[in-house]
Amino acid sequence: MLELDEALARFHLCSEQYGEGFANHGPMAAEALCRLGHPALMTGLVDVYAPRLPARGEGAPIPEGERAAARGDRARTDDWRATFEAEISLDGWRAVLRGALPKLIDGAFAAATHGLLRTAHAVRALEEEPSAIREAELARGLAVWAGAYQELPGEPGREAEPGFGPAAVLAGVEPLREGRATALLSDAARALDEMPSFAEVIQRFDPDAMPFEAAISELCQAAAGLYLEHPHDRVAYAHGVTASSALRLLAAYLEPDVRTRALGRVVQTAAAVHALSACDGGEPRVVSGAAWGQVVEEGEVERMAESPAEIRYRAACSLEVHAIKLAEACLREDAICPNERLRAAAADAAIRLDEGNRGRVT
Repeated sequence: MLELDEALARFHLCSEQYGEGFANHGPMAAEALCRLGHPALMTGLVDVYAPRLPARGEGAPIPEGERAAARGDRARTDDWRATFEAEISLDGWRAVLRGALPKLIDGAFAAATHGLLRTAHAVRALEEEPSAIREAELARGLAVWAGAYQELPGEPGREAEPGFGPAAVLAGVEPLREGRATALLSDAARALDEMPSFAEVIQRFDPDAMPFEAAISELCQAAAGLYLEHPHDRVAYAHGVTASSALRLLAAYLEPDVRTRALGRVVQTAAAVHALSACDGGEPRVVSGAAWGQVVEEGEVERMAESPAEIRYRAACSLEVHAIKLAEACLREDAICPNERLRAAAADAAIRLDEGNRGRVT
């Protein structure tokens, strides 16, 4: 995976965000592209994506006594990067990760889930082949998470209803009546504070309804179903799947009590994506074009869903970061617990997640 290290080195010259707060997806998509089995396309991905990104800023480590106040301050993201880089060089990446996750997991919605996602992709890359550049990528993932830290209303499991698992939570979520008024999910989520029904359904979540691994599978499958049912906002719904699956990649670094808390927060995150995106205040914007512009033939998604190799190829060739990430996550989850919704969502992403959708939610 030397192609990944080269891509990360290029992306690390860039900021962790661009525009009005959109997340830098490049490193995550690069790691997922390797998992899809097409690292030869890495140069193309970087060449297409990197030009939109501004140069990175400089940062300085945050003193221990200032860190609580700095959490959730996007302006301190570069300082958080310097902080985690210094800690990793001193204590090693595993120790730093184990220490950071309990402090960050309640803010799993940070940067519209991209703190969690970028951290998870970095961890998987480090487990595959440790390197200095991959440790630097983990520092950046944790920095995005800490800088954009954002808690959502409701405490999962506070009033647990026996058997009320992940799918039940997503089915019980009410959409915003007026739809979200901004492309940034992290900004739009503030409206959930004024929506008591959201916190109520979250607090009914039963973390003991099923084993942890089974709960992740149910959550990913339910989120994939929502993605398929709401074609007007594919990119937003993609994050309900990818963030849910990301928790599985971090589970080995969580103590049992933190893992249970993390499950609730990731369910809450997927629920927030649904609440904020089910109604966008207008007619659904059904996307029927493919990533490279041709018309999608009737039944093409269904046919491709039967061919994982074709899904991997089409998603990789699209060079579209959300298509790459969602297809990879769905195929990974399907390999653990086969499900037709996961395969259909992966195929749909490979075909239909086009440039016109990009930049709506992060």
